[in-house]
Amino acid sequence: MQYSCLSYEVRDRIALITLNRPEKLNSLTQVFWREIRKALEVGDQNSEVLVHMITGNGRAFCAGDDISVLTRLKNPSDADDLFINCIYGLVDTIAHLTKPMISVVNGFAYGGGCELVLLSDLGIASEKATFALPEGRIGAFPAIFSAFGPALLGLKATNELSLTGKPVSARRAFDIGLVNRVVPHEDLMKTSTITAEQVIQSSPVALRIIKETSSKILGDNLHHFWVSCHRFSREVARTRDFLEGANAFVEKRSPRFVGR
Repeated sequence: MQYSCLSYEVRDRIALITLNRPEKLNSLTQVFWREIRKALEVGDQNSEVLVHMITGNGRAFCAGDDISVLTRLKNPSDADDLFINCIYGLVDTIAHLTKPMISVVNGFAYGGGCELVLLSDLGIASEKATFALPEGRIGAFPAIFSAFGPALLGLKATNELSLTGKPVSARRAFDIGLVNRVVPHEDLMKTSTITAEQVIQSSPVALRIIKETSSKILGDNLHHFWVSCHRFSREVARTRDFLEGANAFVEKRSPRFVGR
């Protein structure tokens, strides 16, 4: 399959997905959300693949949603396509993967990028990586983190990121359990590959059962996430604050929120 926003290759039973929109810091569009989902589905259905690895090309792992896309959400059908078809669709796929997913965080992991790390089974971060959920500062909210963060990280760690929007270091991400290891930048891919190789030494049957059992926590929260996506597309995406925040970001100025 051909991809426009990522590269995909299988080596030694590892499916490597590289987000490849470096000029935009690998920011997410509807096409990008769909391609990540498709790549994961392809790997999960391939008997030659035992583990997924996802990383980014350039300075960023993923800088979150492309804000210029958010400014074009003019009607409910546009918002539904992004939040229900694209974002919820990818999360639903991740929640039902039968093979482990490892995030290899090479740089900025903001917004949706930070949330991809949260949903991964394992996370390895470069010491240069930073993590943030800046959605509140543009009048939005981090739907994935809000739905799954309390169960996966705990309430206070989730709130530290989602309420303040302040970037945190890779070391802080390790401290709160968002990633498993922090390594020198030049060792990131080598260390991540070794970790993947350690995973695939286990029986494929055992890996599937472990993955199914550990992912139940995601499945248990999918309904809450569905509700969040609907609230976003029906309420938040039509507020004056959301449009003001998105436009202010694009125009590189401070937003003037009015609370509605």
